[in-house]
Amino acid sequence: MKAIRSSFLFMLTAVFVTACNAQLPDKQNLANDPDGDLQVYYFHFTKRCATCNAVETETRVALELFYGDQVKEGEIAFTSLNLEEEDGEKMAQELNVSGQTLLLIKGNTKVNLTNDGFLNARTNPGKFHEILKINIDKLL
Repeated sequence: MKAIRSSFLFMLTAVFVTACNAQLPDKQNLANDPDGDLQVYYFHFTKRCATCNAVETETRVALELFYGDQVKEGEIAFTSLNLEEEDGEKMAQELNVSGQTLLLIKGNTKVNLTNDGFLNARTNPGKFHEILKINIDKLL
């Protein structure tokens, strides 16, 4: 029974990661201003599953929980973009995004947290919040 449950969980995880994974490495250097504000982008399609919605919702929750003042001051900005709309399509091309993606961008560093989001936002939001916090703290 344990083997069946382990196999099922592995397959379920593989489906979410494969179906909603962007074609980016975890970190990538960009030719931007290294002292710029932190930009958090969430790219999605029009039709969204519960997990896709949870990634956006829990990202917003974590930003408010840990960085409310920086968000109010504009030092951290969150943008949700639909890949099927003109603005989302343009930004996706600029950032080399091809699917549902959660990115942190500060200066010349891009951190892809898509896998962490899809694995944890819905089933373990506390863990997802901590992963976001750890990665954002490294960028601030």
